[in-house]
Amino acid sequence: MIEQVEQYRPRIVAALTDAGPHGRTVKEMCGALGAGEQAIRRSLAVLVAAGVVREFSKYQPGVRGAVPRAYSLVGKGE
Repeated sequence: MIEQVEQYRPRIVAALTDAGPHGRTVKEMCGALGAGEQAIRRSLAVLVAAGVVREFSKYQPGVRGAVPRAYSLVGKGE
């Protein structure tokens, strides 16, 4: 699992850098990276625990159902 996290870490950071402050959901990252959902989720869990990435709810006006979680990079001042 450590190898998998190390493989996806730079790609996830690059994808989140491109996303800006709005972040990306797991589905958006899967599409952007062409990777499986489980690999992305495992890598994000490690990055959240390390304090590199933050998790928040991404409300989308007009969309019904559960509010998806989104991820973005933690700023230097946060």
